[in-house]
Amino acid sequence: MRVTNEKRPTVGIVIPTVDNSFFSNLADSAARCLSEKGYTALILSSLNSAEREKEHLKSLTELGAKGILCVSGLSALPEELLPADYPLVWVDRNPASEQKIPLVANDDRAAMQMATEYLIAQGCRNILLMPGYLVETRLSPRVIGYEEALREHGIEPNPAYILNRAGKKPSETEELVRDLMGQGVPVDAIITSSDRAAFGVITALHRVGLYVPEDVKLISFDNSPYSTLASPAITALDRNPHLLAETAVRCLLDRIAGKPVENETIIPVSLCRRDSTR
Repeated sequence: MRVTNEKRPTVGIVIPTVDNSFFSNLADSAARCLSEKGYTALILSSLNSAEREKEHLKSLTELGAKGILCVSGLSALPEELLPADYPLVWVDRNPASEQKIPLVANDDRAAMQMATEYLIAQGCRNILLMPGYLVETRLSPRVIGYEEALREHGIEPNPAYILNRAGKKPSETEELVRDLMGQGVPVDAIITSSDRAAFGVITALHRVGLYVPEDVKLISFDNSPYSTLASPAITALDRNPHLLAETAVRCLLDRIAGKPVENETIIPVSLCRRDSTR
């Protein structure tokens, strides 16, 4: 057997956290694709910290990574952080930058419009949105799509119906919902940022004597396998993380090879209807 000491080139994958099924599935799929192409993937979690994300990006370039796939929490990329024209591809989110950095993502604005309109068609009017945690403050496209759908149906958006997490602890979703419902705020539907958050919502509702879907209808992002195991099974927006990862890897490898790439590639989202909205 021939032994080779040839070192495989490395690509960095930076994600906000590994305990979110969407991010972990995305990173795993990207790592598998990279391995098939002869690269070693180094997966780093920013732990929802802007400073740690910046440190990871800088460290990866210093370590000689050929390129980086990044699910960023930044509102803007510091221009001095990376060398000019360094092979970087944004996945899912795109911070502002003077550089032309390709983006591979879902259309979260359109996806949220789809979910909100579906709930309105089910007779819901008081729809609570939990758009997800962003490390640095910026307007979420999910909030934009949600508010647009409400206005199109004659419902004026109420800031009290948008619950933003502080990203401090796993139980935060449950606590936010329980506190809001305890104040007597009328809610007939909830859209969460992840399946894990949806489980927290179900628990919080049970503790105040409400049930899904009899009292409150529920939709989540991600459509992980857990959404079908819940009771009731959760209606979910399927973001197709495997196709996102494959497309992002292809885009990055083209950048590494000096080939032209699309500025933006949008991966479609589908709504999987289940018992939580029946």
